[in-house]
Amino acid sequence: MSGTWTRSANRARRTRAARSAGAFLLLIACGTVYAMWPKTLTTDPILYGFPVPEESWTLHLRSGQTLPLDDIHAEDPLVISGDGHTIVYRQQGRVRARDLRDETVHDLADATRLTSLHTSHDGRNVAISYRDRTLIADLQTGERRTITDICKVYGLSATVVWGVPGCDRRGEDARLVTVQRDGTGAFVGTLTSGIVSPDLRLVASYDSDGLRISDARSGKKLTLIRKETSGLIAWLNDHEVIIEGTPYQLVDARTGNTRYDPALPDEWTSYIAWAGAGNDWLG
Repeated sequence: MSGTWTRSANRARRTRAARSAGAFLLLIACGTVYAMWPKTLTTDPILYGFPVPEESWTLHLRSGQTLPLDDIHAEDPLVISGDGHTIVYRQQGRVRARDLRDETVHDLADATRLTSLHTSHDGRNVAISYRDRTLIADLQTGERRTITDICKVYGLSATVVWGVPGCDRRGEDARLVTVQRDGTGAFVGTLTSGIVSPDLRLVASYDSDGLRISDARSGKKLTLIRKETSGLIAWLNDHEVIIEGTPYQLVDARTGNTRYDPALPDEWTSYIAWAGAGNDWLG
C-alpha cells in the first residue's frame, strides 16, 4: 500500500513539475507574441497619413496619437478608407490592403502603372485603376471584377462606381460617370476632381468661381460656394469638405460656412493621404 502511495506522490510531483514547466513556456510564448505583435495594431480611426521624406509613412489618428508604418516607403501611394480603419498601399510591386484593427493583409493586384486607388467608405471594396480598366476587389468575399475604360475612381460602393473614363484622351479626365454592377452607366457631369461624399449623395468639385456641390447621381448642381481655394482634398463627413490652406479648412456644403479643426495639420503639404479621399497617379 505504501508503494502505491509513493508512486501516486511521485506522479503528483511530476504532474506539478510538468504543469509549472508548461506555465513557464506559455509565459515565454506569450511574451514573445506580445513582443512581436504588430506595432500598427489600433482600434482608433485614422484621420490622415503623412510621409516622412525618404523614410516611411506615419498615420495620425483621430485620438491625436501617431502610428509609424515602417514597412511602407514614403514614396509609395497610400489610401485610407473613409471610416479610417483600412489602408491600401503599394509594396514590393503589389497592391495590398490592411485592416489595422486586426492586421489582416490582402494581396490584391499588380502595382505596375497604377492610375488610382480608392476604397468604399467601410473599406470593404477596393478599386485599383490602370489606364484601360479598374479592378474592384471585395475584401470580405474575395470577389474580383473588372470595369473596362475606367481609369480613375472617385467614389465606390458595393453596387456603384463613380469614375473617369479615358485617361489617354484629352479632356476625358474631367468627365465623371457612374457604372452600376450590371454594367449600365450614366454621365454625371464635367466635374473636375469630383469627390463623392461618404453617404454617396453628393459630389464636391471645382468650379471657376468656387466649390461646386452636385447630386452624385444626376450631376445637378445643388449649390456653388464662392470661395477662393487652391485645392479640394476630401470629405471629413457627410457635409463638410476639407480644402487646402494654412491651416487646412473645413467648408460646410450646406451653408458655406468655414471652420478650422485643431485635429487637422496646421501646415499645407502637397503629399498627404486623407481618409476617404483616394489618390491618383498617372503612371
